[in-house]
Amino acid sequence: MQNRVHSKVWSKNRLVGWASMAVGAATGLILGLWSFAGPVPVPAVLGEYGDLSRRLARLGHIAFFGLGIINVLLAREYPNLRLSDRAQAVASWAMNIGNVFLPLTLLASAFFHPLKYTMPIPALAVFVALVIAACGSLQSMRRQNENNS
Repeated sequence: MQNRVHSKVWSKNRLVGWASMAVGAATGLILGLWSFAGPVPVPAVLGEYGDLSRRLARLGHIAFFGLGIINVLLAREYPNLRLSDRAQAVASWAMNIGNVFLPLTLLASAFFHPLKYTMPIPALAVFVALVIAACGSLQSMRRQNENNS
């Protein structure tokens, strides 16, 4: 059941997803300044290419893209998901929280390693959103099979 309330909820996911991809491109531009002997020296805190800090920074950059794509996909898919209003709201909020805070936590952890222990929180939010979406998809498929029988 699609209505304006649901459209507003999920339109936030679309906005967060596209904004996340734009931030992913911006972080890529910054990371590119010191990649491959670029024009800017690597910040000392990030270390060499294989160091944990540098890997966390790259992972944060990629997470902006990956989670943004998943968020936009989820926003587009919501009309096909058989979910209660509450489940839709939880999935929407959880995905947005994960989409914003997981990449930020990864990037922040590159500069202050103890923050890496906070990463499970936004990762769990993404997991919750995806499990809810998968359940909604399964319910939709079951309903369709019942109607075709």
